[in-house]
Amino acid sequence: MSPVSAFAIATAAAGHSGPQGFTSSEKSYDKDFLIRRAATNRVLNVLRHWVSKHSQDFELNTELSTAVASLLEEVLRDPDLLPQERKAAVNILNALSQEDQDESQLKIEDIAQMTDSPRVESFESLSAMEVAEQITLLDYIVFRNIPYEEFLGQGWMKMDKNEKTPYIMKTSQHFNDMSNLVASQIMANADAASRAGSIEKWLAVADICRCLNNFNGVLEITSALNRSAVFRLRKTWAKVCKQTKSLMDRLQKIVSSEGRFKNLRETLKNCNPPCVPYLGMYLTDLAFIEEGTPNFTEEGLVNFSKMRMISHIIREIRQFQQAPYRIDLHPKVQRQYAISC
Repeated sequence: MSPVSAFAIATAAAGHSGPQGFTSSEKSYDKDFLIRRAATNRVLNVLRHWVSKHSQDFELNTELSTAVASLLEEVLRDPDLLPQERKAAVNILNALSQEDQDESQLKIEDIAQMTDSPRVESFESLSAMEVAEQITLLDYIVFRNIPYEEFLGQGWMKMDKNEKTPYIMKTSQHFNDMSNLVASQIMANADAASRAGSIEKWLAVADICRCLNNFNGVLEITSALNRSAVFRLRKTWAKVCKQTKSLMDRLQKIVSSEGRFKNLRETLKNCNPPCVPYLGMYLTDLAFIEEGTPNFTEEGLVNFSKMRMISHIIREIRQFQQAPYRIDLHPKVQRQYAISC
């Protein structure tokens, strides 16, 4: 069912064509008035939940957003509207307006255009803070754009995964490209001392990503450092200071897949958004539920226990998607790292 069809069904009872202008005494006893008020309340509750929890439906569908705004404006013209109903309708309209403003925020396509320009800034000329902030901003934008529908039905594991789950696949490609870039930048140095310096700087970037709650970025960098091409550089690692090696151990412990990402789950539980989690952890959870739990009970009923488990995971993902970073875009840095948008 499309969002527009769902909206039509959800608001079918919210017609305002009945008699209006009830007196105080009539409001207490008139059946039509009471029914209309109850219907309006239910519709406003549905819309409030929909706009706040599933904002992407409205970001991606102008027809739906316009229809909701028109209905709310009609509701606000009702002379018998109760104060709490008026407040609820205004709040929903304000939330929709905020979504329109968010549409003006940076998108993947905007950053992709930057790669058309020459990459004039080298890794060495940028501070670790600059690199970490811009990687975090890019990781968040890629993560934020995944619509919740792609998390249903294990589409990312199907033969036609690029058609079914294009945004999940883009996120996966972005992770691999960033990890490749880190490894390539280290290997591009001609001598062991330079490579060691590069490793130390990348681990400083990873630690700043941790402070920014960008655990996807932490894993992108530590994965690159564990690649055989980098890890086997014994002379290079011998020149890396002990403090940096200790830092790498701490970072790897946080994002380790051991115990089904036990440490990362605990860290996410205690962190305040904004945050970019590692998406692979959630995809593994969803696949485990889909494959290990039947859709129907032995009595032939829908297995709502399974639906609730899936809903809980998607709700956690959406919580992180909806909390934006307040980081300014630096084009000179994004030209260097917007490689897979």
